[in-house]
Amino acid sequence: MQIKFLVPGLALAAAVAVTPAALAAKPPKPVKPPNPAGTAITIGAKSSMLVFSGVTNLSGRLSGNGASGVAIRLEADDSRPYGDSYKAAGNTATTSNNGSYSIAVKPLINTQYRVVAQASPPVMSAAKLVSVRMLVGLRLSDTTPARGSLVRFSGSVFPAHDGRSVSIQRRLSTGGFVTVARTALRDAGDAKSAYSRRVRVSRSSVYRVKVTADADHANGFSRMRSIAVHG
Repeated sequence: MQIKFLVPGLALAAAVAVTPAALAAKPPKPVKPPNPAGTAITIGAKSSMLVFSGVTNLSGRLSGNGASGVAIRLEADDSRPYGDSYKAAGNTATTSNNGSYSIAVKPLINTQYRVVAQASPPVMSAAKLVSVRMLVGLRLSDTTPARGSLVRFSGSVFPAHDGRSVSIQRRLSTGGFVTVARTALRDAGDAKSAYSRRVRVSRSSVYRVKVTADADHANGFSRMRSIAVHG
């Protein structure tokens, strides 16, 4: 193809040739990838320490182009060492307009979670560990005993942890706790354990019961109870 440019006042026309090969050599218009390298997804927990049977929300945000309306799959690993046995937890969500998501979970044992955004390619979050405390009950046979009387501490623990150590503890003036007696959990049926121990009480104070942790659960603590000694 030949294009002629005529300049007024000149008798000679200069011809400039633009060949098809030259046109083909023009670089193509850049196209943005649907998921650039900066795409990422976060994960956090409203509470990372639960009491057995408790619920928490895992939430985060998918960043980058196309973050809205993306399916999120939750994966869980409940065996130590965490991180090498992830399985689909059966929980899913879809990102909102700003890329955020939220998934409610109710782990029965210590569990590490991560989420995978079903983008192209998929985007994986970091890991988040949610620990589960044993649920420890506490009953007192007397909350206003005479000085030096025996008070029975008893209760149930969920889930069952037969044989685990139980510590009956008194609160110190500094805010810490000291163990005043120990016993062990015994089978109580219905997927629970129980304990019972009589303790001689000589002063008014606040008491609690602690059950030591194992590989599946964090330390369990009962609610605190006050004993007012008289006499």
